[in-house]
Amino acid sequence: MKRIALIFAVILLAFNGFAQKSPRFTEDDVKQFYRTIQGDYTLLNNNDSAVASVHFTPIWESSGNRFQWLYLEVLRGKDVVLQKVLEVKPKDDKVFRVIMYDLKNPELFVGKWGNRNFFDGFNTSILKGKIKLTFVKTSDFSYQMNGFKRIPSVSCFPKDDILHFKFVQEDERFYIKRMPAGTNRILGYQGLKELTD
Repeated sequence: MKRIALIFAVILLAFNGFAQKSPRFTEDDVKQFYRTIQGDYTLLNNNDSAVASVHFTPIWESSGNRFQWLYLEVLRGKDVVLQKVLEVKPKDDKVFRVIMYDLKNPELFVGKWGNRNFFDGFNTSILKGKIKLTFVKTSDFSYQMNGFKRIPSVSCFPKDDILHFKFVQEDERFYIKRMPAGTNRILGYQGLKELTD
């Protein structure tokens, strides 16, 4: 009987040790993820050529949801190729979601990434549609999607391509892997955060 109890205790300890190695999502992770992705980026391809400018701007901070909403605008040259509002929400204790919304009148918000207070004059009624992206916290303090995902409304990538996003707080970059439709080839991009005062 003592031997069975001892074996049981060893199994419990081993399981407990394994569980501790698996990073757990906390409310602080939402805040850290939010802080990690906000900022201005230059999106580079595998050849270190600039592809686009990417801006993640905190909005609606005064509404009591300081670590929840971001406005995303992507420019290729002077052309706006993507506008989204992102909502960062916990799902459970290991993962959280970033919900991507379209804007009903996107032309009203072009260039407003430089004026986060502009959104205070509006509420969530300006949003339409949504796509849920699930992110997990990894052991290297990064936050990444679970596998590749088809995101048809991200218009700066060709239709039917599948994407994978990873945000790394340590080097303040985000990484995109893109698999073009009908291939197994993976193309890589990285967003390098521009250092500002």
